Amino acid sequence: MGVKTLEELQAYQAARALKLEVYRLVEANARINRDLRFRDQLMDAAASAEMNVAEGFRRFSAGDFSRFLKIARGSVEETCRWIQDGVDRQHLTEAEVATALQLGDRAGRLITGLIMSLKPFLPSSTAPGRKKG
Repeated sequence: MGVKTLEELQAYQAARALKLEVYRLVEANARINRDLRFRDQLMDAAASAEMNVAEGFRRFSAGDFSRFLKIARGSVEETCRWIQDGVDRQHLTEAEVATALQLGDRAGRLITGLIMSLKPFLPSSTAPGRKKG
């Protein structure tokens, strides 16, 4: 039957959960809030994942949706790398970021799965110099 609303989409739910966990980490940590560039980069990456899933969903085209999902997948990875950088900067501990990294892994897998599910609806491409048929 398919998904009718954005909120039903597991990839969106997962990206949103990651974003909210990042916001919680930032709110709870004074060291992060003193490092404004780091904080802004982390929060922007987390928000971007959710926003790109949503924007792609509203495009109503498999090609556009796939393109935005690829951007969202990159944003999830960027979020996870910023989280790890927070550990490297000693703003956060491994224990503090464990949930966020698990949420990032889940969001990444769900977004990747959604990208793969769209492949049958995308036009097939031919290699340069080759003709169809």
